[in-house]
Amino acid sequence: MLAPGTPAIAIGGKILINDPSPEEFIAADGWFTLLGLGFGLVVAVVAWLVLRRDRGPFLLLGIVVGLLGAGYYSAPTVGEMIGRSAYKAWEATAQQGATNVAPPELHSIGPSLVPAFIAAVALTLLAGWSNDPDLDEPGAKPGYGPNEAAANPNESVEAPQG
Repeated sequence: MLAPGTPAIAIGGKILINDPSPEEFIAADGWFTLLGLGFGLVVAVVAWLVLRRDRGPFLLLGIVVGLLGAGYYSAPTVGEMIGRSAYKAWEATAQQGATNVAPPELHSIGPSLVPAFIAAVALTLLAGWSNDPDLDEPGAKPGYGPNEAAANPNESVEAPQG
């Protein structure tokens, strides 16, 4: 587990947070944000390299919608399940004054949006910085196509015959 758990104590049949202002809540959101940032960047770069023929607005839309679903539904659920069963077993049998560490939980929506946002930015920058005039055709060279005359003003370019 990367994110720290929150200290809990059993008092009077209830489980209470053992710290009046635990910073672990913010730490859990921070770790989720950092992991989402890395995940979104990796997904964008892999999609850019592997799905060369599908580049365009639909790839961007598909990646963003998929990462919104993963970041909002799947990742928090799976992350909160890690260590949850052991904590629930302790909670059911905890004696007065017993302490344990509650697994981290996501407390805000912002971190769940980070993977989709980063992937959208990364895919847009990759498309903007690409030198391919047609992104689905590999091997384009700078100055290729209609901009060739502007890139090489000393060379004569023949007009296409129609």
